[in-house]
Amino acid sequence: MESKEQHLITLMIADDHKLFAEGLCAILSKHPNFKIIGVAANGKEILHLLNHHLPDILIIDLNMPVLDGETACEKIRQLFPSVKIMVLSMYHTSKLATKLEEIGVKAFIQKDTDADSLFKIISEIKLGECFFEKTKSNLQSASNYNVDDHFQKSHNLTSREMEILKLISDDYTSQQIAQKLFISLNTVDTHRKNMVQKLNVTGKTGLLKFALENKHR
Repeated sequence: MESKEQHLITLMIADDHKLFAEGLCAILSKHPNFKIIGVAANGKEILHLLNHHLPDILIIDLNMPVLDGETACEKIRQLFPSVKIMVLSMYHTSKLATKLEEIGVKAFIQKDTDADSLFKIISEIKLGECFFEKTKSNLQSASNYNVDDHFQKSHNLTSREMEILKLISDDYTSQQIAQKLFISLNTVDTHRKNMVQKLNVTGKTGLLKFALENKHR
């Protein structure tokens, strides 16, 4: 029998604002599937912690002393590629989002995101999801999408994959999906490949057929 520990998502936090970091720890600790295994005040400290323990997800701020968050993200991606990075920041621009996505960061969200959305985003990052909407209004688009929860869970699909599946059934091209969801074309293609494997269908044609057959889910 699997233990509870095997289902936990381990987290580390890097933020130089002690009060915010403590508040974030308190919020995340309320989730039964999250376990915080380290907190750092700057990029240099988080690199030191990562040399001893690797979390599933690192939540990091950009504006930090000693070693800023953006530089730290680049180093972490090089040294610890298995660690998924979520940037949680007050500053949010399309240009910066694009730069972080190119580095390999999995999510770029604002610090005023509500707790329930934060819980959902962390859980879906663990499943391979990415959150790189270029505007705040689109950040929760996957969370707000109305889907059949049983259907989604039975096929092991993320909310974003369900959203893309719906757009495929509506005859959207990959380029149109990328533009509508404010994500890169490469991200759309990655989601398509993941869904082909999860749904055990053959290529784009098989995925389209499945989408059409399940259009009203």
